[in-house]
Amino acid sequence: MKKKKENQTPVYKKIEFDETTNEPIVVEVSADSLEEEARVNEQLNKAKEEKEKVDKQPVKHLVVNKLLGFNDDENINKRQKIFKTLFVVLFVVFVVGVLAFTFYNDFFSASSNRVEFTWEAFGEILSTSWQYLLFALLSLLMCFVLKGLKLSLTCKNLSGKFHFWTCLKTGIVGHYYNSVTPLAVGGQPFEIYHLSKHGVHGGTATSLPVATYFLNQLAYVTIGITALVVFKNNGLGMSENFGGVLYSAVSVLAIIGLCFCMVMPLLIIMFLMFPRACAKIVHFVMHLGEKLRIVKRPKETTYSTLKTVVHTTKCMKKIATSPLLLISCFLLSLLENIALCSISYFTLKFFGFDIVGVGVMSEWIQVIFICTILYNAISFIPTPGNSGAADLSFYALFQTNLMVGLAFPAMVTWRILSFYSFIVIGFTYNAIDKKLSAKKLNANIEKIN
Repeated sequence: MKKKKENQTPVYKKIEFDETTNEPIVVEVSADSLEEEARVNEQLNKAKEEKEKVDKQPVKHLVVNKLLGFNDDENINKRQKIFKTLFVVLFVVFVVGVLAFTFYNDFFSASSNRVEFTWEAFGEILSTSWQYLLFALLSLLMCFVLKGLKLSLTCKNLSGKFHFWTCLKTGIVGHYYNSVTPLAVGGQPFEIYHLSKHGVHGGTATSLPVATYFLNQLAYVTIGITALVVFKNNGLGMSENFGGVLYSAVSVLAIIGLCFCMVMPLLIIMFLMFPRACAKIVHFVMHLGEKLRIVKRPKETTYSTLKTVVHTTKCMKKIATSPLLLISCFLLSLLENIALCSISYFTLKFFGFDIVGVGVMSEWIQVIFICTILYNAISFIPTPGNSGAADLSFYALFQTNLMVGLAFPAMVTWRILSFYSFIVIGFTYNAIDKKLSAKKLNANIEKIN
């Protein structure tokens, strides 16, 4: 087969420098050379455009791609597509099934001690117990304020400025993306992006979410262990009827959940004390995971894990230089977890919960500890907001302590306040922030023109 004759006719001449003598020489450039150079430049420009497209890609897509393993471009892997579709279908079926079961069990199961829940009955409950609903809303507000204050104090230590409003809005963003991503893995990347976008630059924007996440996990583990120890020894004198939900597999699941939650705090603390030994442990665990076919890419996973741990360790070293800040942020993290659990308590009170002969403070502490254990027990469920498992476990709590016919409405009310409200508030803020940013950009363009 004859090859196509190349066009070697000189098109123009150019001067280049010889690589050995560094003397100028005249080089004739053919049409084919120009075409080849144009083709290479086109490929380079295309690659550059792709890179810019990735760099400008919304953080939402970055989180989906990097953290969840999905890819939204045209060359998406079919297996990922099937897995994503299957996951969504199973998730919807699971959640709808749990809601249908709890609805039927509360409204249609045979029971002589039943309350007919109607809109008139709800109106009566609202008129007599409205203050508890208000306290539940205040607890929700405190979740945002405490997180914003924690970020603000850390920001002051690292950058010299509080940036309170920016940190408060960052807390809203973090809660939103933690709620819409499985295992609450999306919050920190979005918080970093939001801080850097709103004037907190450099390492400070990266350090704030990482450090506060570590302290929140440490507080979560602390209150979880405390709750398990107290209930095991019946330190609050709880009746078996009230805590019956704990005398089953829930306690075992809570311990498993705590073990998962303790991994990162323990790893950071060990790295602070024994960095080399801890690095060897990570390598060994990843190698073992490869042998057991749990870890597919051990080198990349090891590098990613060590990078995260080392960065978090550096952040914590900076914060540890101020013991007062460290203690304050840890206490704020405890209060944030307590505020979230308090939503359950005030929801119970709203629907008529009461322990005869027990003071309000003791009653509140009991519910806080029970909610903490339930959160631990469902923490490793890989659905957004632990949906399905959260609905079922807290329905059991409400069913144990409320009259039949009120458990399902109480569970739905609690779920709206403690989960869906984070999504609604976060989505609303993101929409407003996006609109304001676009308006500001258009105003700057008009000003330049």
